[in-house]
Amino acid sequence: MYEEVKEITSRDNQWVKLACAVKQKKGRQTQQRVFVEGLRLVSDAMATGIHDGICFVSPKGKAHEEFAALYEEGRRLDWTFFLVTDSVYDKIKDTKTPQGIAALLPFFAYDLESLPAVAPDKVVLYLRAVQDPGNLGTIIRTAAAANAGAILLSEDSVDVYNDKTIRSAMGAVFKVPIVQHVTDEELDAFCADEDRLVYGTAAQGTVSYVHADYSRPVILAFGNEGSGLGEDFLSCCDDVLTIPMRSDTESLNLSMSVGIVLYKAWESNGFRE
Repeated sequence: MYEEVKEITSRDNQWVKLACAVKQKKGRQTQQRVFVEGLRLVSDAMATGIHDGICFVSPKGKAHEEFAALYEEGRRLDWTFFLVTDSVYDKIKDTKTPQGIAALLPFFAYDLESLPAVAPDKVVLYLRAVQDPGNLGTIIRTAAAANAGAILLSEDSVDVYNDKTIRSAMGAVFKVPIVQHVTDEELDAFCADEDRLVYGTAAQGTVSYVHADYSRPVILAFGNEGSGLGEDFLSCCDDVLTIPMRSDTESLNLSMSVGIVLYKAWESNGFRE
């Protein structure tokens, strides 16, 4: 059944070295590939229609009850499968209790020119200088769940292909379009082309997120975990939203704040998908 599965027995194999190299940002940028691990992530990548993946399968992974279906779908998408020894898999794994299935994927983020059309009633999320990879992954997961139309990341934001981002997003990186390295000029042009308002967010915002007008196409902008959005950016926004809080409490985590506002925007549009 698996006659086209090739074997790797050496830890010095070129594909094994490549899988290790792309765990660093420089290696990812050079090879334009990212390493993902686990049945769910690999399955989600296939469900998105990603072609030309390279899948590494240990004896444990091959014995998994869902591997046969995974293999058939992968072959349809022109994936290459390697059966690797436990020793080889031990070299490439990231998780402590691996399922024995991992893959090298071609980059799947969009640029603004290739971004699929976003429905006017779907919020576009813009993240400026977000630095924590785990936070970004959680935000991506929340954005997918709350039906966001796309996520735009500024030039100085953390790499979406960071392994912590991929893991904490739990497959959501394949379920909402993401654009990296968006410049201020590109953001301005996107707003104009899409006729979208920009709502900034700040602790001292002028409009409660509850009372904001989400009936028009909008971009929700959030700054980084420490300093938020700068005054120069906020001054260019159509409105600056805030989340009311008790005066004796600390500010909310960034991912939590994003989730609160995103779900309110989706609720205002009737939770339509």
